[in-house]
Amino acid sequence: MIATAIPRLHLVSDRRLCDLSALPTVIERAVAGGVDAVHLREKDLPAGELVEAARALRLAAGDASLFVNDRVDVALISGAQGVQLGESGISVRDARSLIGDRQLIGRSVHDVEGARRAAEDGADFVIAGHVYETASKAGQAGRGPQFIASIAAVCPVPIIAIGGITPEHVAEVMAAGAHGVAVISGILQSNDPARAAERYAEAVAKG
Repeated sequence: MIATAIPRLHLVSDRRLCDLSALPTVIERAVAGGVDAVHLREKDLPAGELVEAARALRLAAGDASLFVNDRVDVALISGAQGVQLGESGISVRDARSLIGDRQLIGRSVHDVEGARRAAEDGADFVIAGHVYETASKAGQAGRGPQFIASIAAVCPVPIIAIGGITPEHVAEVMAAGAHGVAVISGILQSNDPARAAERYAEAVAKG
C-alpha cells in the first residue's frame, strides 16, 4: 500500500440521480460537509466526455480525492488521486504496472474470496457490498453487516462498505470492521448535500 491515507467517506456519482452538469456543485457542497473521496462512476460515458467530467470533478472536489472507476487512462489524464476497479475489470496488478505508486487503487468486491484476492494483488482498499437493500440492486437482499465482518476477517486492507447505507447504519458497519462508507443516493438525492454529508461524516468519526 502506498503511504497515503485512505478516505473514509466516499461519494459515488450516478447521473441518473444527479446530472453531470449539476454534479460539480453537489460535490462542492458535499465536500464542505465532510466527503473526502469522490468517485466518477459513469462506465457508459464516451472517453472524451469522461475526461471532461473528471477534470470538472477534480476542481470541484478540492482537497477530497477523486477516483475514476475502471478507466486508468482517464484517471491519469485528469490528475485523479486514484482508480476504482470493478471486480471484472482489469487486474490490480495490471493497473499498478501503469500507475505505479502515483495513485491509489481500490477494488470493488462482492465476496470474501474477491476481497482476499484484491489484497493479495496489491489493492490499497476494497469497496464491499451491497450491505443493505438498495434501489441500485433491486430485488436483491442486502448481505448485512456480517458480510463486512467476514471480509474483515481475511482482508488486511481498509474496507469501504457500500449499498443502502444511511447515517443510522454507519455505526454497525464500522463495528463490523469497515474503515468507512460509500454513499450514492443518500447524498445525491438530498436537498441539502452539505448537511447530508455532515451526518455521514459525524457517524464515521464516531466509528
